[in-house]
Amino acid sequence: MSADGLHPLESILRMCAAAAPEPWYPRLFLKQGGVNPQALSYCLEELWLSGLIERADGGPEKGPAISLTREGQRVLLDPEALRRLRADEPLSPGDRAGVIRQVLRGRTRPYVTYFLLGLNVLIFLLGYYSASQVGAGPNFLQGAPATLPLLEVLNKSGAITPVHVVEGQWWRLLTAGFVHIGFLHVLMNMTSLVVIGRFIELMWGRLRYLVIYLVSVLGGCCLGIAYTPNAILAGASGAICGLLAAEAVWFLFNRRYLPRALRRRARTVFLVNLVLLIFISSFKNVSGWGHFGGGVAGALTAMLLQLHRFGPPVWRWLAIAGFVPLVWFGQLALSHARATDPRWQEIEWSTLQLRFTKPFFTKVIEGKKNYRNSVLPLLEKHPTRREATEVETVLTELAQQRSELQALDDALTHFGPLFSPKSEQKKQWYRRQITIHSELIDSAEEALRTGSKWPPAAEREQREFETYYLRETDSTLSEAMAAYRQHIRPVFETDSPQHGVAAVKDAQATLNDQLPQLRDLVDDLKLAGPYEDETAEEARQTALNYAISCWQLFDFCQQELKEGMKETEPLKPALNKHEKKVEEYRHKWRDLLE
Repeated sequence: MSADGLHPLESILRMCAAAAPEPWYPRLFLKQGGVNPQALSYCLEELWLSGLIERADGGPEKGPAISLTREGQRVLLDPEALRRLRADEPLSPGDRAGVIRQVLRGRTRPYVTYFLLGLNVLIFLLGYYSASQVGAGPNFLQGAPATLPLLEVLNKSGAITPVHVVEGQWWRLLTAGFVHIGFLHVLMNMTSLVVIGRFIELMWGRLRYLVIYLVSVLGGCCLGIAYTPNAILAGASGAICGLLAAEAVWFLFNRRYLPRALRRRARTVFLVNLVLLIFISSFKNVSGWGHFGGGVAGALTAMLLQLHRFGPPVWRWLAIAGFVPLVWFGQLALSHARATDPRWQEIEWSTLQLRFTKPFFTKVIEGKKNYRNSVLPLLEKHPTRREATEVETVLTELAQQRSELQALDDALTHFGPLFSPKSEQKKQWYRRQITIHSELIDSAEEALRTGSKWPPAAEREQREFETYYLRETDSTLSEAMAAYRQHIRPVFETDSPQHGVAAVKDAQATLNDQLPQLRDLVDDLKLAGPYEDETAEEARQTALNYAISCWQLFDFCQQELKEGMKETEPLKPALNKHEKKVEEYRHKWRDLLE
């Protein structure tokens, strides 16, 4: 298009400058011949998108006119800017139009896309190899994770389930985005990654592209596991949705610098992709929440990166700071679901029981039996009659018990956080029992090492009951019965049709709050005995009966509320019977305290 050997864009700028102060008329230039109209139109649009030319007043004979902008005049006077123009590089570090031109020409290789592709395929192949080792290779390729061997393979590969979240394995929120279930799963996701990833990597640059991908993985996994807590979550589809959202943000914020034809094609592509994603998300075993979370995370990340890339200096720093609440957003959604969804609370409870019930009873209950059988007889001997070898043997056993208890307490401490009040209370009950037994071990060790005399059983057991159980029994049961009279009993005093919805919900909430505490108190008192001292054992049995009667009353009320209290008349005698039993043991307990 340029007869003087200049770059076409530079040639047009110089013709505009030569025509000044009059505008330059492209139609007249075309009449000279030898010029491709489409090529001229492309160059003019590119110069206009770069802000180097602007429209001027034309005429019916000469056609549209253009003239140089101040930026265009500056470029003609700047040799370095002209060199960049000829090389199709940004005219300056902040030349947004130049950056867009480079993206549209697509001259860099998408190495990050290739790396992500290779990493996903490698993890899939390693999973297939592990599945083949246990005879489950064909099932792995078919994507049937319901069998135990395949669940173990996915667990080792880095997939995430609600149990992993409860156990605190947060790193799986990232690794799950690189694990795939079945050949078709990995094929579809990797095909999508290659098709769209190459251009999106050019849009954003390698580092920004990687950030968008990883944050989209986190967002997709957070929302996906939060709102589908009955599934195994794996796959890069959340990240791909995030990349598509980032592409949409790029086109939206940079549309001023894009050719009109490209903008029209982009709108069509976005609508097709949106409909396709909604359709795919409706399939069974596909995490729609994971797609949505990845898309939202990708869009928000892209907005922050766009601001950091082209915004004013102050806003660039604020954009970096914006990643803190962005990452926290996924954690907030997950925490909200765990605190409000009954399915999550049941998962927390079952996971706690599965992981700690057996170790607790092995180390604490068996430890107490061992204490009574081997440690206590030695402690009750006079210090001068304790054999040195026997003392050393017992001290070794106690040290081992303390080490095991400390390890169990550490595991409980790092288990969670738990959002279910029932589960958290049970966890604290385990820890309280460990503390009680550990203090007993410490006292025994001190007495054996220093050769101290062990207190008589009566004094020791009465002091233990007063220290750990008397105040707890009195406060827990008094609080429970006060709550019963205020929130629960009034619901049962009126006929069923007259029950207010708010009053019933209040009663149910009170029951859900008090029942775990009563259950733990019953367990505490059962584990405390039996005592050798009659006074201490009588107090323990009285407290235990009082606690059991209260727990049975609350449990009865909870069952009746669940069933809707359909039979009001037979209900009242049964309720009175439970209340009478509670009152009987309460009087015995008060007499004992007095």
